[in-house]
Amino acid sequence: MINTITIESIEQEVEKWNETLLNVRTLLIEQRVSNYPIFIFQKSSTPVFGKLIIDQSQTNYQWNIFITHLEELYHKKFITEDKIEDFRLNYKDKSDMFCILFISNEQDTGFLFVPILY
Repeated sequence: MINTITIESIEQEVEKWNETLLNVRTLLIEQRVSNYPIFIFQKSSTPVFGKLIIDQSQTNYQWNIFITHLEELYHKKFITEDKIEDFRLNYKDKSDMFCILFISNEQDTGFLFVPILY
């Protein structure tokens, strides 16, 4: 279960990095890598999934931010086959939002959708 402090800190980071995140998201979609980009907000700098795009050790922010996509999470068995269609439908309903997988610790992990600032 995500706590309010985690949500607020992620929303603050998204606000600060909105343009960068939007550019990365757009690039993945335009290059046909995936229609389902997912940003991973993680306290540890050791990637669980994806590629590092914002390194907290180089900034004064709380989170490392990685980019991945639905297909990678499926191939690495983080999302099971029976959940893919539900995920796609939920994602499309929130096409004006960033999809974020946050990994704060083993007990504080989940998905969150945060509005894109245009």
